[in-house]
Amino acid sequence: MLSINLETNLLRVAVPQKLKAGDFQHIAPQVDTIIQQYGEIRLLVDATQFDGWENLEAFEKHLNFIKDHQGKIEKIAILAGHAWHHWLAGMARIFVHPDVKVFEAGEEVEAKAWLDQRVNKQPIAA
Repeated sequence: MLSINLETNLLRVAVPQKLKAGDFQHIAPQVDTIIQQYGEIRLLVDATQFDGWENLEAFEKHLNFIKDHQGKIEKIAILAGHAWHHWLAGMARIFVHPDVKVFEAGEEVEAKAWLDQRVNKQPIAA
């Protein structure tokens, strides 16, 4: 099951070895409450144990969760456990609003420092 910890507007999510469809039903109300409180959050995803999804339904629920919440996330730092996590994050960068950066398993301090750096949102010139 997904587990979350909150430090101000930094949400740390520990991903289990296998994601299940019900994990997102469990975590969505908590994440929604946190977003309501802070407006926009930063996300630290500990995927060091993550090996994949239990089934196609779990993958679908994950994609829907991302689609529904990505607009309220400023930055995402991912602690990778496998080389394919880098590839997956690269694909995510194409489709999601927030900045995404991958760090190795032992680089949580560096990931948090990157998350703490201010995002420079440039206005779009007319």
